[in-house]
Amino acid sequence: MENIQETVTTQLSRDERVGLLAYQIWEEEGCPDGKAEDHWLRACEMVDAEIAFAENQELPEWLDRQDKKPPVVETLKHQRRSAA
Repeated sequence: MENIQETVTTQLSRDERVGLLAYQIWEEEGCPDGKAEDHWLRACEMVDAEIAFAENQELPEWLDRQDKKPPVVETLKHQRRSAA
């Protein structure tokens, strides 16, 4: 069975992926009003980092910090090691 994350990432356009992620962030924060732009920009950064990581490019500095790595970084690193 194919990994759902890989399916979503490869079959959706960047903007579709950003939209879904922004919506997820909005829901996780309790559906606050007036935060749509913040959620969209955060989702853009996350999707761009996913794309860069998938293409073996360097991670952005904010995502590559050793002191605060979000779980997605470790998940992506594990996927990259498994694919090699």
